[in-house]
Parts: sequence; C-alpha cells; structure tokens
Amino acid sequence: MQDGKSSAEDDILPDGFKVKKGDDITYLAYAMRMMKSIWGGDAEEFHPERWLHDEIFQPESPFKFTAFHAGPRTCLGKESAYRQLKILAAVLLYFFRFKLKDSRKEATYRTMFTLHLDKGLHLYASPRL
Repeated sequence: MQDGKSSAEDDILPDGFKVKKGDDITYLAYAMRMMKSIWGGDAEEFHPERWLHDEIFQPESPFKFTAFHAGPRTCLGKESAYRQLKILAAVLLYFFRFKLKDSRKEATYRTMFTLHLDKGLHLYASPRL
C-alpha cells in the first residue's frame, strides 16, 4: 500500500463512494495523472505546455499532481529534487544535443511502484560545439 490510511469511521468520499470504519484507503498517483476529469480529454498524452499560461509556468495544485504528495506531509525533499533536476537538465542541454534513436517509436510505460519506460528511451547525444 502506498501511504495508505484507515477510515476512523463510516464515511462517504466526495465521489459518493462509501467507506466503512477500518477500511483501508489509498490512492494511486499514476491513476490520478491519467484522470480525464482532472486533466481533460488528452490526459494520457504528454503535453508539458498544459502548465504554461501566456508562456509562463503556472504550477497546478499539489493535490492534482501528487508526485511529492500534498498538504502538511509534503515530501521534505521536493524542492531539492526539483533543483537537482533543473541543474542536471541545464548542464546536459548546455553541453549536448539530443535526438531520438527512432523518432517514429512511441514511448510506452510499465506501471510499477514507480513509472518506468518500457524498453527504455534510446537517444543519440552529440556535443555542442
């Protein structure tokens, strides 16, 4: 179970689902990232521009994008992880150009505890001169 909780009493969730006292409750972050009711009809497509408004990054509610959870128990390493990701991306993109080995191949995923690219993502990297 992933950060699950148990119901302290009988209750009804916002979508009308009934839970009984003692029921285990959890959520799947991957499933939330694919919900059309949250992200629209193209929820399963990779569209990073969905976070841009007037070409400026506008983060979504942490309760919609739960990679680091949300609320008072947000992951303490969230900002450090984002900072490391930005630094690594900046350095790699400064020194290298990247090209897909096969631009016709679509990425497919394996759903596990964390999300994995099925068969990897094969790239060519060439130094920027």
